[in-house]
Amino acid sequence: MSTGRDRYGFVVVHIPHASLELPDDFRRGILLAESKLRREMIRMTDAFCDELYDAPGFDNRLTAVVSRLVCDVERFRDDADEPNARRGQGLMYTKTSTGKKLREYDEKLRERVLLEYYDPHHRRLTEAVDDAVASFGFCLIIDGHSFNSRKIEKIDNLFSFPDFDIGTDDFHTPDKVAGALYSRVAQLGYKPRFNSPYSGAITPAKHYKKDKRVLSVMIETNRRLYMNEKTMQKTENFSKTREACHELMRAAAEASLVHFEDEGNER
Repeated sequence: MSTGRDRYGFVVVHIPHASLELPDDFRRGILLAESKLRREMIRMTDAFCDELYDAPGFDNRLTAVVSRLVCDVERFRDDADEPNARRGQGLMYTKTSTGKKLREYDEKLRERVLLEYYDPHHRRLTEAVDDAVASFGFCLIIDGHSFNSRKIEKIDNLFSFPDFDIGTDDFHTPDKVAGALYSRVAQLGYKPRFNSPYSGAITPAKHYKKDKRVLSVMIETNRRLYMNEKTMQKTENFSKTREACHELMRAAAEASLVHFEDEGNER
């Protein structure tokens, strides 16, 4: 009998936005007063996602070491390729979530962010995926996020905000994996939705749209399920929500195993 560690060794858990770390030298360039910076950190941080997505047996984990206000590792490296860069939220933010100025653009600072945070993070992610493929023949990336229930991104969310958002990629997320997640969310008594309010799932540039052995899916948890969104404090439902996230991780992993087994049989 295989252990959980053996069974899920092909999974890489990616947590990009949970850190609150803001080094002093980066804080000095931020134009917000402390109270406004605190509110921005609460809005922009995927608080406690390092705990929500820490299911036993999923030991290949990569968590960003600094706040996304310093470096957003989920953005494309080249601002020309990144749609959010046009509103000041490429890999180095110059605007807040409400469009106010966060810092002055500084090309030298951006190069430092690339050197110290962005490029090392993506090297580690690529190495983790490569190691999984080398060991198991395939890999699943689970991209773990949360979202603010009061931030309405699209008009169609106005009356139907989900509990869990399942982000997919046309190339890297098989229907079997997406469907298994959607069904499991519903079975747990929550409301699922695909790609709303956020869409997509991270894949290393080396494999992106090229390697079918690398799967990726994003799980976004509505923050109202587990925390006070004004104070960033856990609520009494935190443990229940955490276990639900663990269930979803297992559902995604098991569906991936079935997907690759079916792929092998077809060949």
